[in-house]
Amino acid sequence: MKIDDSNSVAVVIPCFRQVGFLPDAIESALSQAVAPNEIIVVDDGNEQDLSAIASEYPLVRFVRQENRGLAAARNRGLNETSSGKVIFLDADDSLLEGAVEAGLRCFGANPAAAFVYGGFEETSREHTQVRFTSIEDRLDLLRCNWVAMIGTVMFDRTILLENGGFDETLGMCEDWDAYLRLSRTHPFAAHDETVARYRKHDANMSADETKLRWWIDEVRRRECERGLNPSELRAWSQGPEVWDRYYPAPGRLSRPERIRRKLSRALRI
Repeated sequence: MKIDDSNSVAVVIPCFRQVGFLPDAIESALSQAVAPNEIIVVDDGNEQDLSAIASEYPLVRFVRQENRGLAAARNRGLNETSSGKVIFLDADDSLLEGAVEAGLRCFGANPAAAFVYGGFEETSREHTQVRFTSIEDRLDLLRCNWVAMIGTVMFDRTILLENGGFDETLGMCEDWDAYLRLSRTHPFAAHDETVARYRKHDANMSADETKLRWWIDEVRRRECERGLNPSELRAWSQGPEVWDRYYPAPGRLSRPERIRRKLSRALRI
């Protein structure tokens, strides 16, 4: 069914090898204070049959494809919906009940935005912490992916489609690549509401920090090749030092570790 309202919202949930977490993700979308118009689960070639889960949620649409990766699964969901706005929720994460409402409110204040985003809770066995970094413009985004969690983001579907959706040749960081491409032609906005919960566990894609850093550097390379003006190039050149705080490049120590070692050598003199 075609949905024409620009404020209609779809929640797209790609799922591959996170089937055990999937009911939590679906129920978080169903429990929104402002209900989404559509919830679409993209089965990205799971070996496990999802029909039993699907039968529990008649309001949720399940689509299946051969395994093609996270970016392709998101693009499949993007093309399956005609809602005006889209949230992409990874199957091992969840939305807080005000996510849809907060995104629509921020779009109401920033109608030209390609996307809006908020904060999230990062949970693990040991702790829960709220993470949010408000950035104002493209220069901040060139330095680092301060958005951090795609589940906090609400996209304008038409703008995302017009800019090619997610790059399926990227193995990781396709979300940051999309933000960078969108920010070339459209504004974006942040709100300070906590709207999602990121579940940190051993099977997270980001757990392989060496692989993640390789894809970070690849996204940076591609963005530079698209062309940067002088101020953008300065911001882009500051990126490695920022990223080193979180995911040191292979063979390179993070800045805190470099400082620690310098101090250690000095104290031995």
